[in-house]
Amino acid sequence: MKPMLSRLWAYVRPHVWMLVVSLSLVSVVGLLEAATPFLIGIIFDTVLKASATPVIVIPFVNAQFDLSASDGTIFLVLLIVATAVKAAAEYGSVNVTAYVGQAVVRDLRNGLFERILLQPLRFFHSNPTGELISRVSADVERIQTVASETLAEFLKQAAILIFLLITIFAIDWKLAATSLVLAPLVFYPTVWFGKRLRLLSRSNQQEMAEMANILYETLAGNRIVKAFSMEKAEAGRFRKVTQRVFKLNLRQRMTHSLSSPLMEILGVFVVAAFLLYARSQIANQRMTVGLFVAFIIALIKLYDPVRRMSGINNSFQQAFGASGRIFEILELETERDSGRAALPRFSDRIEFDDVHFAYESGVPVLDGISLTVRHGEVLAIVGSSGAGKTTLVNLLPRFYDLTHGRILIDGKDIRDFQLHSLRQQIAIVTQDVILFNDTIRANIAYGGPAAGEDAIRRAAKAALVDEFVTSFDTRIGERGLRLSGGERQRLSIARALLKDAPILILDEATSSLDTQSEALVQQALENLMEGRTTIVIAHRLSTVRRADRIIALADGRIKESGTHEELVLRRGLYWKLYNLQFQTWRPMPTQEAAEGGSR
Repeated sequence: MKPMLSRLWAYVRPHVWMLVVSLSLVSVVGLLEAATPFLIGIIFDTVLKASATPVIVIPFVNAQFDLSASDGTIFLVLLIVATAVKAAAEYGSVNVTAYVGQAVVRDLRNGLFERILLQPLRFFHSNPTGELISRVSADVERIQTVASETLAEFLKQAAILIFLLITIFAIDWKLAATSLVLAPLVFYPTVWFGKRLRLLSRSNQQEMAEMANILYETLAGNRIVKAFSMEKAEAGRFRKVTQRVFKLNLRQRMTHSLSSPLMEILGVFVVAAFLLYARSQIANQRMTVGLFVAFIIALIKLYDPVRRMSGINNSFQQAFGASGRIFEILELETERDSGRAALPRFSDRIEFDDVHFAYESGVPVLDGISLTVRHGEVLAIVGSSGAGKTTLVNLLPRFYDLTHGRILIDGKDIRDFQLHSLRQQIAIVTQDVILFNDTIRANIAYGGPAAGEDAIRRAAKAALVDEFVTSFDTRIGERGLRLSGGERQRLSIARALLKDAPILILDEATSSLDTQSEALVQQALENLMEGRTTIVIAHRLSTVRRADRIIALADGRIKESGTHEELVLRRGLYWKLYNLQFQTWRPMPTQEAAEGGSR
């Protein structure tokens, strides 16, 4: 728990002065809360004349004040003033503490989101999106409640507890000392319940993350779910998780609710013992009726913060369970950026020098790739699925680091350049188009946030976006679902055009489009490729025929290299892939005959 508190303190430290103000205010609350029983006791002795000779005795110094001549009016006024000041201080402390708590949660959530953003691509392959969303939302939400509401309550109750302890020691130190002996009977269950709730909270947060992940996958892939008629199966999978969450929440609630009644039972035994002792003190005239009333009130008031501390401790333990999951992310190393220099604008060539790469140790994906891409050249990469095409181009912007070898831009190792500087010179258009739930203008401007309206419209025109856009302020929906596949692709091309990067990567950019959409997207791509060094990955070999050079990958190695005509004449891997695709798409003779007969 100590390491967890020290980590959280790092987020509290910037707001320490506000915390000091809050502590000052709750100290006033605690002091006045403790003074109230004394004032009530004096009022009993003076206004109600409960004692024949009311005397205030200050312990330890044995100073005495005779109040027999007072009618108690001044003490009634003091009680009213103390109550009003206490209410104002309590209002201020709650709001100041809420400010600190909300500020801490804001910084924590921002830090968590930024740390996730700065993780390498490999991180997202092993951490489901739904679970990451759960950590940023549900886990931080648990801390938010504790850091604002529960923290304010804790500071207030702690101050009241301290000053009430001082009060009961001032009235009768022997009775107060006895209470300390009995305290472990009250606090041990608190510790046990706290540990139990922390474990249950952590399990609950993990199940909530799993539920969020299933929810995200099912909603994002709703077309696939419907296409395979898997609604019942997905509903069943979701019900299993919610049942586990239900059981954990029930166990958590039962554990939480059991702590207060148990504390109450123990408290009754303690109060009974105190009352028996107090009766003896009054009988021996060692205490006035007013002081006895003050002690009883202080004792009752003391029970309330002790009882509340049990619930507060339970809430803190639940928050610690959630914060453990948050700090697991915050303590991860960010994407390694070994570069120090800024990369000048690309002007000559890209070299892959004996490049090896493996996602897992001992399982090579690329095995000794060496090739050079000249400035302005269009290089096409073909091969069967799993040959390493996408992996190869992902190494250029350093989404992954090489296992062995080098990649050079203009003769310099890309690892010597800052990641931001390197990636600014590379634009990527992929099959899986990622757009944001914003306007068309904002999605195009994502490629150049500082670009003006004219630049955005020029990019839109070059990408043929203006053919389907009536207003650049139209929102396109989540992931651009209000647009067709071809329209989404053209929007992503406009985004790449606005970035104006000298290196372009096209990864299966037209593979999921129909013939008409592909023709429009192909025209937009030609506008995008003009004057740029382009690396094209495509399953449809018809889209790479006009490339300056084609390389064929298999088993992580370059098997062939040349133009379309040269590779067809060699009758090697490319020729086989080309023929296989041609035969797949060419109509069968019987089909042609049937179509001719129908005419």
